[in-house]
Amino acid sequence: MKERRNAMLRLTAIFLGVFILSACQSRVSDSGLTQRTFGTNVDSKIYHLDVTMLGNPTSNTETNAAATQRQYSDIYGYGNMRLWQDGKGLVLVRVNSISPNLKYIEVGRDIVLKTTDLKIMAITPGYRFKVKCRSDFEPVASLRDNEMISSDYDTYELDFCRMVDPNIEFVSE
Repeated sequence: MKERRNAMLRLTAIFLGVFILSACQSRVSDSGLTQRTFGTNVDSKIYHLDVTMLGNPTSNTETNAAATQRQYSDIYGYGNMRLWQDGKGLVLVRVNSISPNLKYIEVGRDIVLKTTDLKIMAITPGYRFKVKCRSDFEPVASLRDNEMISSDYDTYELDFCRMVDPNIEFVSE
């Protein structure tokens, strides 16, 4: 009995030692270079856009819901189901104005916005409305340890766009 107890204590000590040693290890670091270099690309401004809807908004969640909708229709009869959930919507718009200016957005151009505002799902093509967005920098690829970035990694998008208010106006073209 005493030998069994000693064996259990040794086994417990080994597991505890392995746990402590693994907790003390840290991942390979790039010495903070990534944080310093990418940090300079973070834009804290809010951009005000006046836009005209060009196409119906879609979302990744909605696209992946096709099988769920088909199952719902097959088992329980016809159902018009549209999923938005905790996703982002993609909205094709024409930029009527933007303030402040952004180097990659031109007035009169067609762009894609990423939105988290469910109200935008109700807007059909031809309506004009106002949104507030963030300019979101994302590197095109992950960096290897101690790799320095260059402008070749830079990509930008308007993200987290939300309607300023629920007012929309139909614009005939």
